[in-house]
Amino acid sequence: MRTSSSLCRWLAAAIVFALGAGIAAAQEATPPPTPAPDCAECHLDVVAAWQDSIHAQAYHDPEFQTAWQAQKSDPACLSCHTTGFVARTGQYDQAGVTCTACHGETPATHPPEAVPIDPGVNVCADCHPTTVNEWEASLHGEQQLACTTCHTPHDQKVRFETANVLCLNCHDETRADYAHVSHPDQACIDCHWYRNLDETQHIKTGDLLPTGHDSQVETFTCVDCHAKLPENAQAVTPASPHPLTVAQVRIHELEAEVQTAQAQGENQAAAQLITGLVVGAVVMGIGVGSFSRLRRDRRQEE
Repeated sequence: MRTSSSLCRWLAAAIVFALGAGIAAAQEATPPPTPAPDCAECHLDVVAAWQDSIHAQAYHDPEFQTAWQAQKSDPACLSCHTTGFVARTGQYDQAGVTCTACHGETPATHPPEAVPIDPGVNVCADCHPTTVNEWEASLHGEQQLACTTCHTPHDQKVRFETANVLCLNCHDETRADYAHVSHPDQACIDCHWYRNLDETQHIKTGDLLPTGHDSQVETFTCVDCHAKLPENAQAVTPASPHPLTVAQVRIHELEAEVQTAQAQGENQAAAQLITGLVVGAVVMGIGVGSFSRLRRDRRQEE
């Protein structure tokens, strides 16, 4: 009985050993993937622009590290602050947002095979969903002006020296309305991208905040700058709305009244046109009848 038991154990061990040897042989027979070449070897200018950017420093930034450790190193943050993060294992390939985060894996035959480049917004959407959602609701989104239209992808800066120059590169028409004429010292983004938010809130909580990429000028944009009223102005209490809010409501009411008046005017013009056509048709009918009767009378006389 003991001999039989020992024989079984020996056979089991032999089988396990054989399976392990087979797996090891198979692994040795499969060559490891060719490592991607170092991008800096050929793309010195690109790497130089990227290495000090927000993407490059996404993991090493001291503020991020302090906040991340205060949140007990929540691994969810690493999905955007590292490259190749695997939630199941908590491991990642590279710290920060590196080349492969946007371009994908470098082909083994590169060069000469090109590295894929996606100029659309999908590359940015995974880590910037709030911004992309705002963009989709904007006129820029309607025109499908992707992120790289305004932002350089490697250093994440705007494409011109100032935001105003960037905007005026496309919006070059003269602005003669009161809002633009009365704010000559304000930059475009002061109103169209205005967000009176704590910029460190994302670092503190991880929440994704509005970024203003819908380009809409909201009421609080005016209120936050014009909060100080003249001495003779009516004071604002918690029970009373801000005068600028009231003014905006009144503006909407007046615009609605103008639209109603225009619609009524169009209806009235249409009614007058129809009346004129009816009167004209009646007059023409009377004229034709009179002319026919006159010709008939003349023929009878002859």
